[in-house]
Amino acid sequence: MENKLLVIYVGVAGIRSEDIRNFIEKITSKISPETFQGEIIVIPIQSPDTKIECINPKYITDVDLINEHKIIMNKLNYELQIQLELLKNKKDE
Repeated sequence: MENKLLVIYVGVAGIRSEDIRNFIEKITSKISPETFQGEIIVIPIQSPDTKIECINPKYITDVDLINEHKIIMNKLNYELQIQLELLKNKKDE
């Protein structure tokens, strides 16, 4: 059985930068191995909304879907880098 990839975009707008880590941990602590088996990526975003995307590699066999999956993963990585930089800059202020 292949593990799924769960991407959680955590909305941290309005939360003090020093409280973000605890806020994210509170959200992710509700996901346990009994409820989800796979890799979890948490991305803080400057938004009031939190959203979750689940990617199941088992169903990605078509070449077009594989390419789409790679594009999504590259976007996720890019977004993560932007958000980390924003948080770093906010913390340095």
